[in-house]
Amino acid sequence: MTSLPMQHLGRLLALAMFLAALVGGGRDARADTAAAQALFDAARQLMAQGKYADACPKLEESQRLDPGIGTRFNLAACYEQLGRTASAWSTFLDVAGAAKAAGQVEREKVARQRATALEPRLIRLTITAPADAPADLQVKRDGAPVGRAQWGMPVPVDPGKHTIEAAAAGRSPFVKTVELTRAGATETVAIPPLPAGAQARAAAPPAGTSAPPASAAAPPPRFAAPPPRAAAPPAGGAALAPVAGRAPAPPAQPLTRRRSKGMMVTGIVLTSIGAVALVGGGLALASACSGAECGTEEELDPFEEDLTYAEEGGEQDAGYALIIGGLVFAGVGIPLAIIGGRKVPVQPEKKAASAPAPPPELVIGPRYAGLRWSM
Repeated sequence: MTSLPMQHLGRLLALAMFLAALVGGGRDARADTAAAQALFDAARQLMAQGKYADACPKLEESQRLDPGIGTRFNLAACYEQLGRTASAWSTFLDVAGAAKAAGQVEREKVARQRATALEPRLIRLTITAPADAPADLQVKRDGAPVGRAQWGMPVPVDPGKHTIEAAAAGRSPFVKTVELTRAGATETVAIPPLPAGAQARAAAPPAGTSAPPASAAAPPPRFAAPPPRAAAPPAGGAALAPVAGRAPAPPAQPLTRRRSKGMMVTGIVLTSIGAVALVGGGLALASACSGAECGTEEELDPFEEDLTYAEEGGEQDAGYALIIGGLVFAGVGIPLAIIGGRKVPVQPEKKAASAPAPPPELVIGPRYAGLRWSM
């Protein structure tokens, strides 16, 4: 019985996991579709009973689980019955666009007619901001951000209460709630210039006053501290000057030297001799057997033939000898040059021994004079 290789076993395992995920995903999709259908049927029954407030949330959930043009059309109709004219108008337009893309001409026509019929009843809200509004001014309508492109533009909104908020860094926020109920009306909410916040007002100086000069900011102390006294000179000697603080000097780099200059020079010379010998041996071999003489088979006089062979044999032997000698010289010279040229650290005691002793120093005091030196 033969076993499957590990790579084939891994591929089979990955394929099994993919199929399991595919089956599980298909089951989840079928479950969502079934739930969406149940919600849609329940919403239709509630709409038939006139319970639109209960039907609209079920249609919204059904549309989220399984989006469809029919569900969206019924949701727009439910919004219309609840009086949410702006939501119904925009949803009918979405249905018209989706129906056109799907080739459902009749449904597109009906959706556009319903949207057109709602337009005279739309309530529009315009939000304006001052021309010198801060760059970080944030405006919200019912908690949703309102971009700058919408400022000064009438936007359809559903009837009811709407809260407008405006805020900026370092400014007091602006909040206003308006109730819109008149169909076809256009209301405007103007955001005033936001005053500075409490913290900004506390930090700013009072009006009509200027900041105190730097000299008056901090009064001089009443009693100045006495200057530091110099240290007393040691008995029998001159006064010592105070030593100024000094930054620590960077650590000195360790001194190095070559291991052996003589060995390095010897290695370089031997390597050069070996290189010259190799070149000379190569030239000797090339001249002993040129392409024109070695490849010919012309008949020569026996005496001339023996002489030619003797000359060629001598040149070849000399070439081989030079090459062998050159290899030996180079083989000995290269390691010597490398080992002798390698840098090694200088021992501390040798460094101290090589340093010259400081010269004698003349010392003169109030009661004595003499020489001081180091051994």
